[in-house]
Parts: sequence; C-alpha cells; structure tokens
Amino acid sequence: MTFALAMVTARVAFVGADRLYSGVDSMKSFAATKMARLETADGHGFITYAGAGARSGSKPFEVCEWIEGVLRGANRTLDQTLREIAAAAEEQGFDKHAPGHTFGYVGFIDGKARVAAITSLDQMQMRLETGASTIDTKGQTKFRVMDLKLGPRVYSFGIALGSGAPHFLPVTIMQTMTRQAARARTKERAADRLCAWFVRMNREISAKEPATVGPQALCAWAYREGGGAHSAYDADGCRINNTSMLPLISKGFPMNQVLGPLWEHVQRQMATGWKTGEAPPVPSQEELNAITRSIDDRPKRKF
Repeated sequence: MTFALAMVTARVAFVGADRLYSGVDSMKSFAATKMARLETADGHGFITYAGAGARSGSKPFEVCEWIEGVLRGANRTLDQTLREIAAAAEEQGFDKHAPGHTFGYVGFIDGKARVAAITSLDQMQMRLETGASTIDTKGQTKFRVMDLKLGPRVYSFGIALGSGAPHFLPVTIMQTMTRQAARARTKERAADRLCAWFVRMNREISAKEPATVGPQALCAWAYREGGGAHSAYDADGCRINNTSMLPLISKGFPMNQVLGPLWEHVQRQMATGWKTGEAPPVPSQEELNAITRSIDDRPKRKF
C-alpha cells in the first residue's frame, strides 16, 4: 500500500506520495516514484496511485513506467486518457493480488481545476465540512473512471489514497493547506508550503504505518498557467538535491526517452570539456538523430 495525496487549488495542482515498496522484497532498496505528469490535448496535471504498487505481475515494475507505455503514441484528451488507463489496468490485472486499487488525477483542463479517480473499489468515502458520505462506484467494468465535478464555489479538493489515508484528516488539513497556499505571495511559494505540509504529514503517518508507508517522500506540482517542478525528501524531511526525472507523457510522447539520453550525452560532453579545458561541443545532428531513432512511441498496455 502507500500514502498518496492529490489536491488542486485555484492556482496549483499538487501530488505527494511516500516512496516505500511494501511487500516487494526485491525492490526494498529502490525509492518508488508513484506518480507521473500528464500533458493531454486539453490540459495538464498529475496522476498518482495506491494499491497497484509493483506487484501486479510475476516481475515487479514501476506503475508510472507502465502508464507511460500505455499512453505513448496517441494525443488524447483527459477523458480519453483516463479511460485508456482504466481499460489497460483491467487488462494488466492490477486487481488480482489484492482488491481495491485507485488512481487519482488532479490538474487543469482548459484553465479550470479538475479532479478524477480511476478505481476498482465499489465505494469511496467523501468527507466535507457537513460530514462524510459514501459514493457508489460500482460499474460494469473492473476499473471505473469517476469524474469528481467541482462546483464554482469549491476552491480546493483532494484525494487521499492508500493505507495511510485513514490517518489523514481531510477537512482540517485540507483547509489549513489551502489557506497556507492562498496566503503565499507567489505560486512558487504556495507550492513550497504544500510540499512542507505533505512531507510533515507523511512522516507522521509513516510512524503509525511503518510496514506500508515510508518516511521518504516525493512531491510534484504544476501551475494553472503551465510549468511546475518536483522535489524529493529523505526520511528526516530534508530535501534531496539529486532528484531524478519525473515520468512525463506529453500528448502521447514519452519525453523521458528523449531527455534521459540527451542529458547523459550532455554530461559526457561536459566531462570531456572539463578534462581538456575547452567548452563542451554542441551535439551534432547525427547524435540527435540517433537519440530520436531510439525512441519507442508504440503503446504497451501490458508488462
């Protein structure tokens, strides 16, 4: 299981997740990502998940990499993207080893905040200031897309996922996080405050659920106008400077397949420049073509 939070405010879409692989002995030394950035034909945001983990088959794998494989090769709207993930999750058999898996999406579509979920649960709990209510999520398919419509007076909304979710007090904490973000002078400062709150919560929840929630955390955010960033935190809540790239699927194009090899090439060129004392050479067209040829943009629905 895990603890993940996906929330959106008037100007920032935010996701945070712990980094523990619970129940996967071969991957205990790895820091999980548990999220991916999605740029669709009509907007941008993030998807995170709980329950799917790395145990959905005989060979463990990162679900965010599976999402990249599912979506590459086609420029879809958000609705089409979520339906594609839901259908592929059923085909992959995410629900076989344990029941109840949920993906949470937050972002901005045509400039408006959007929250959605893909779940195999039959019920989900919604908690508001007026109390808790149960949402019936049954359907004809194993995984269903739930579009959580936000009213014009709803200024923030969040989804807490995983074994850590019962320890999350949604009304109190969401109100506090929303106020802190709203009072920030800049959207960058608002994102910093959301990160600080999530990292603190995750460490507290990890102390209560050490077998399934780790103290390390990964946070990512995107602004309504576009742009954003991500940062990782160690078990003490300190930011880690060396943060790997976040999976990014931009309108069906797997950006990491380009950025990863290109960054490795730049690092090699810079190392050569440091040794010779000369400026690193600009990548040639042949080198760029080789990177382009290495890109696999064919969809892969099953790992």
